[in-house]
Amino acid sequence: MASMKAQTIVLHEGDKAALQYLGAAVVLQWWNLPEDVCKALLQQADSVGGLPLVFNLHEQIQALILRARNINGHEPPSA
Repeated sequence: MASMKAQTIVLHEGDKAALQYLGAAVVLQWWNLPEDVCKALLQQADSVGGLPLVFNLHEQIQALILRARNINGHEPPSA
């Protein structure tokens, strides 16, 4: 997959809650998304500007996705 273009997001008052809900929805639906969409989302996460830098971002995202899967009993699709 080609490198994702860096984009900047400017947050307004109240956007944090909307992003949290959207992010939670994506995490809860992760195993239902096509693999190329999952890869694109992870790549875009690396390319977002305007947010604080996060050390080990991919590891934190993967841990969150796995925790959500384990809590909700989802199994990853078979490859």
